[in-house]
Amino acid sequence: MNPTMPERVRNYLVDGGLLVDCVVQMLRWVDTAKKTDTFVVFRSNGGSNIRNDLGAEYYILVDVVGAINDDRKTDQLVNSIIDFVQQNPLSNCLGYIENMGGTPAPIDTTEGRLVYRLLFRVVFGE
Repeated sequence: MNPTMPERVRNYLVDGGLLVDCVVQMLRWVDTAKKTDTFVVFRSNGGSNIRNDLGAEYYILVDVVGAINDDRKTDQLVNSIIDFVQQNPLSNCLGYIENMGGTPAPIDTTEGRLVYRLLFRVVFGE
């Protein structure tokens, strides 16, 4: 079976070397209880109709959940991901990818983690 689009986006960013020091997860965030862990979570967020022999749009959420009280590192990671996508919008495994909505306002958790919810649009067709 082919990888799902969130898995493809994950592989694209991992292969780009951006998630080396991160705990990478699919579908939902599961805390490891380590204050120094930074998490990146990939999941679907809708898209256009998927039809045979036609391209489709996939919307992928990438949640970046920072280490406790390490806001600067979290912000730098988010900006690195957006910059990487801007510099590398074409990929064999994805087709075309772009950031939607820029850098969103971060959400602060009660534990002191910053959470950014990045949205990407992938146009793919085989």
